[in-house]
Amino acid sequence: MRMAIASLLLFSASAQGWTTATSDDIWRSGWGQGTAEAQVTHGAGNEIYVACEAGSGFASSISFSLVGKPPAPNSEILLIFDKGAPESVHVDLRGRIASDNRASDSNFRYLIANFKKHQSVFIRFADGRESTFTLAGASKAIGDCRSTLLDGPTFPH
Repeated sequence: MRMAIASLLLFSASAQGWTTATSDDIWRSGWGQGTAEAQVTHGAGNEIYVACEAGSGFASSISFSLVGKPPAPNSEILLIFDKGAPESVHVDLRGRIASDNRASDSNFRYLIANFKKHQSVFIRFADGRESTFTLAGASKAIGDCRSTLLDGPTFPH
């Protein structure tokens, strides 16, 4: 019985973090447990997730998932913004781009800026999984997401 109540409370707390319902190709934002969040999906298991430190103590980061799985740890992913030139960025051992060291922080800041100014991004992992995501609405959903390393923590308004 205690396990069922604890599971219900945990589910309720995480479900209330989002301010809008999930829908493919629509950016949404939320906040929970010291993290401001932004997310977009495109098909089953394809997601870009931005976590912005707002009192959690964890680094702001960007995570990607294609076909339900993150990129390989410590690998490169290919990105193409608005059908422009291909670019690659390095993901850490967790398969994400965190803002907790100088190299990753530079990639984090670069991607946040590009998510806010472009209309779409094509992403391909080293194993060939790929998807294209809309960036329309990303700027509003991401908001003032700052680097943990250089800007310090951010707090929701």
